[in-house]
Amino acid sequence: MLMIGSAQAAENEHRHGQGSLQILQAENQWQLTLSLPLDDAFGFEHAPETDEQKSQIRHFVVQAESFDTFIKMQGNCSLQGATVNLPWPFYADGEPPRRSENAHNERMHEEVHAHKDVEAVYQIGCEEAIESITVNVPAISPSLVSIDAQWATEKGQGMQIITPNDNTLFLRR
Repeated sequence: MLMIGSAQAAENEHRHGQGSLQILQAENQWQLTLSLPLDDAFGFEHAPETDEQKSQIRHFVVQAESFDTFIKMQGNCSLQGATVNLPWPFYADGEPPRRSENAHNERMHEEVHAHKDVEAVYQIGCEEAIESITVNVPAISPSLVSIDAQWATEKGQGMQIITPNDNTLFLRR
């Protein structure tokens, strides 16, 4: 199984309107990691406080886990696993975990209101060669201006800035 460490994503500067996409291939296995500022993914940068905010997170997670909503790979590929990593615990009912009130309040406030990203990690199996990947930037977030993409495949490595108008990666570059 391929793994891309979050450390590299954490080194990227947090910029509103700009995400990142890392793509790795080993034989017929692919891993794609999409990182977005919370504000672009949800419209806010803190742990959810209202039912509407909780609903926005649930909606994003459902879309992200379906993969095809955000990213299309030509060829005979199948999603083998999808994980959405949030910067704070979030349960299916949308309720954050309860903590003791006094001991951690100040630290929690700092953590909850820090600039952070949401990360969607996809494990994909493909039966044939993939030469391009299309990213549906507006479906991911209307506020996204660009996504910095990097890839390492059996055919080589590359980088490209994805925008709503230039949204296809050609992996043979």
